[in-house]
Amino acid sequence: MKGDQQLSFLSDAEDPRRTLDDLVSRALAYRSGAELKELFEFIRKFPQFAPYNAMLLHVQNHGIQFALSARRWEVLYARYVKPGARPYVVLRTMGPVDFVFDLSDTEPIDPQVDRVPPAASDPFAAKGTLDPAELGKLETACLKIGILVEKKDLATGGAGSVQRVSRNGIDFYLQLNSKHSPVQQLGTLAHELGHVFCGHLGDTECGFWPDRNLRDKKIVEFEAESVAYLIAVRRSLDIGSDKYLSDYLQDGAPLPAISLEAILKAAGKIEEMLAGHFRPPKKPAQ
Repeated sequence: MKGDQQLSFLSDAEDPRRTLDDLVSRALAYRSGAELKELFEFIRKFPQFAPYNAMLLHVQNHGIQFALSARRWEVLYARYVKPGARPYVVLRTMGPVDFVFDLSDTEPIDPQVDRVPPAASDPFAAKGTLDPAELGKLETACLKIGILVEKKDLATGGAGSVQRVSRNGIDFYLQLNSKHSPVQQLGTLAHELGHVFCGHLGDTECGFWPDRNLRDKKIVEFEAESVAYLIAVRRSLDIGSDKYLSDYLQDGAPLPAISLEAILKAAGKIEEMLAGHFRPPKKPAQ
């Protein structure tokens, strides 16, 4: 599809960036526990997209099955995008926006070879595994932005903690319980990094997060546990976050005044780190 065809769903007065700004403002309007639960379940189905981009897809169409760019549909699954199909807008790495298309808007190039992504037919297929090397990548990436992660023999009930420090280029000291399993350690690490990346402990010179030094413990813990929850469920791992959030993620339950943007961006950064794709921000010139 050519660019002008892809943008056919926009009016003459709109452009992709302005449309995206409108989508973001609408997306961040989730206010009830039921709405947030629906969003988190949707994000869980789309691990091929960063959490923030999955949210944008949810705003545009709650019923999307599986989305890819026209090129990836062709290369990976031998499918083409139907003429006049509606494109969905997502953020592009190192660029403005990309356009993706739902499975329902594609057809097999060869009718005798109908290749459908397995994740489209069973989006909640159990994986439940964690490569220990991922934890190593995450810890290495943390060190590059001034977060030292150490495993300690903590008390049975102690999962871990993070605190602000200032020594030898280290801004945060994060402890994990060495007796816990890798999955438990990931849950704790994601929770504590959620505090850092959501700005609960302030900003730093080489950090990418804002200073949101909040005083409301309910908001702070909800945001951090939401980050851990998203990291876990998108890998089909059970770390118990659903129990913590269950009082909020139900019909009629009011939400604390959380920042959904902070939660989704924090989870996205942790996923980049786990995959080894994280690039620390450049340090300011002296």
